[in-house]
Amino acid sequence: MVQPRREPRFIVPAISVYIEVEFQPEGKPLIGRLWDVSQSGACLLFPRRHVVAVGHSGPLILKPPSIGAPIRTRAEILWVDRLRVASYAGARFLETIDFQSTFLAMLMRGDPRANAGLSRHDLLGESESRLDLGP
Repeated sequence: MVQPRREPRFIVPAISVYIEVEFQPEGKPLIGRLWDVSQSGACLLFPRRHVVAVGHSGPLILKPPSIGAPIRTRAEILWVDRLRVASYAGARFLETIDFQSTFLAMLMRGDPRANAGLSRHDLLGESESRLDLGP
């Protein structure tokens, strides 16, 4: 069983910010969105049509919502939670990222305690129809 990240996680405010991710296991691009991020990994949200599996690894690109350079790294999927309309995937970064020099610097400076105790299920409630997988 994979243990949760024991470090501050910063939830991306989905109502106001859409951060697209492109994960490329086996060279096949899977487009989704960033759900939360920490120093060592991220929770990624993909439409159900994308098959993401534990053990997949490959290039990961976090694309800025407006200005700034994309963050390019490599990641490995440690867990997957499939819902009816989407899949959450826990990714571990395989390379160190200096977030302070990226478009995520402001988010990573926030107070992670504001998100303490909230899970993706808490935020979604009973309705998966509120999932915004992007444009």
